[in-house]
Amino acid sequence: MLIDTHAHITDEKYGDGGKGIIEAMPRDNLEAIICIGCDRESSLAAVEVAKNPNVYAAVGVHPYYPEIVTNALMDEFKSLAQNEKVVAIGEFGLDYHHDEYDRDAQIKAMAMQYELARELKLPMVFHVRAATGDFIDFIRDKAFPEGGVMHCFAGSVETADICVKKGLYIAFGGKLTYRNSKTTQEVAKKIPLDMILLETDAPYLTPVEKIGQVNYPAFVSYVRDKIAELRGMTADEVESVTTKNAKTLFKRIK
Repeated sequence: MLIDTHAHITDEKYGDGGKGIIEAMPRDNLEAIICIGCDRESSLAAVEVAKNPNVYAAVGVHPYYPEIVTNALMDEFKSLAQNEKVVAIGEFGLDYHHDEYDRDAQIKAMAMQYELARELKLPMVFHVRAATGDFIDFIRDKAFPEGGVMHCFAGSVETADICVKKGLYIAFGGKLTYRNSKTTQEVAKKIPLDMILLETDAPYLTPVEKIGQVNYPAFVSYVRDKIAELRGMTADEVESVTTKNAKTLFKRIK
């Protein structure tokens, strides 16, 4: 069965707090879903929905909101992470896609959440967009004993290699299926298979096969199929390895 390692199933686009998605998991061949926090409210919602069997949570603050990353919020996340269904800290990182964002504030917020994850001995879920240089500078002298994942990776083979050597998995979502994602597809072909994860980022980044629709965790199968195509493997082989990889990184998944 498949594991969607990054989805936002409590997003208002679904209208039911993720209930329909959770009910459909057995017929959608989904063993587990990790619901990812982007701020305080969505992190709380992720922990709440993780009360359901086979649903897990990550708590964190997206780089769009560095101003809310305070010591008080880190203490609250620390408390939330005592729940065994919280499998990681994230998503957090750097996003320079929009020039108006405060880069120094993002770096500080990333550093605080990195330290929190280290303290809690949990893996990290990184969001990095248009900020590869500063991110690589940040991780260069950092250790990742519990590992982490590069969510929705869109960098070069060289950047992927640096991340993998640091113990960071590379996660691929619907963007991998797009015709203009040649660099990402090259990464998916070349990095070690045991460092690849599947995700959807649902309700965003719908695979090309369902373009125009809201994305669902069930659509992670299209990402699996694309990786199988790129690497000359069967879908079952990719499914088996990536599910094992997810359980290796996110050790709280039962």
